[in-house]
Amino acid sequence: MTDLLQGNALHKPIVKTVHLLVLPEVHLLDLAGPAQVFCNERLGLDVHYISPQENLIAAQGLAMNQLEPLPLSVSHSSCLLVVGSQHMVEQLNTAAVQQSVLWLQSYAEQYECVAAVCSGSLLLAKAGLLDGLRCTTHHDLVDSLRTVSSRAKVVENCLFVEDGRILTSAGISTGIDVSLHLVSRTYGPSIAQAIARDMVVYQRRAGHTNTLSFWLQHRNHVLQEIHLIQDKIMQSPGETWRVAELATDACLSERQFRRRFQQATGETVQEYLQLARLQLSRQLLEQTCLSVTAVAARCGFADERSLRRLWQLKEGRSPSNYRANCCL
Repeated sequence: MTDLLQGNALHKPIVKTVHLLVLPEVHLLDLAGPAQVFCNERLGLDVHYISPQENLIAAQGLAMNQLEPLPLSVSHSSCLLVVGSQHMVEQLNTAAVQQSVLWLQSYAEQYECVAAVCSGSLLLAKAGLLDGLRCTTHHDLVDSLRTVSSRAKVVENCLFVEDGRILTSAGISTGIDVSLHLVSRTYGPSIAQAIARDMVVYQRRAGHTNTLSFWLQHRNHVLQEIHLIQDKIMQSPGETWRVAELATDACLSERQFRRRFQQATGETVQEYLQLARLQLSRQLLEQTCLSVTAVAARCGFADERSLRRLWQLKEGRSPSNYRANCCL
């Protein structure tokens, strides 16, 4: 697929301007994350905050003033990012949103690419821009997105979806992922990685990554001693963890620890450790150039064959196949 933001054989970026569309009750992180990426001095982009209202209040109570009006002309070297806001479903029939919808219907096609963060997908759907396209949004708004656009092909449990020149993302922090993805496609992975390093965030989470991280799963319980052990494993999943030592850290006998751990998480201790190492290997395959052998060593596997065996068992494919596909 032709790069969205690259215009010639030398792969020089043609996008020079980014418009961030801001609505009342905007979520600050929905706005600040992409702004932090696009305002990086390495890019030299001209960033504008546009809105149907000059002044508004963010969902977190911050007053925002002197926002620029919705532009009546758009250069072909521009990219638009629609920022999510709180209570978007209820806002769809407000004057501000209706004005934005009409504007999108007239001007969206003039942008090199159009992206939406979180509930911003609902605004694109209201404007008819997602009809027939694969798209996503925050997991709490999936049904609403289907209602607003019955023709949209809604994808669940992923960070972001790219279909042609339209990109949509899940909740809040995924605006950073979409923005880094666009930078990577335009300026190359090394520039995106440098910006991610500045921001101290992962470079870059793939769009198909599950929105609910493994590290957040199996935590829907109230046993603090088990949360403590899960935190320890999360900090260094590649260590050679011994159940007896973990039980001691939890101030439990080994038998009590095994029983409580499985009751709390739904997994045995050994199964949980396997899943933790699998998740670490997934991250290393996505975010580094380490060989599969090196990844296996980093993740605490006895050898590369053990890693490949677990990948085949849990994922139905090899680590190399996963890396090749997640980097497309």
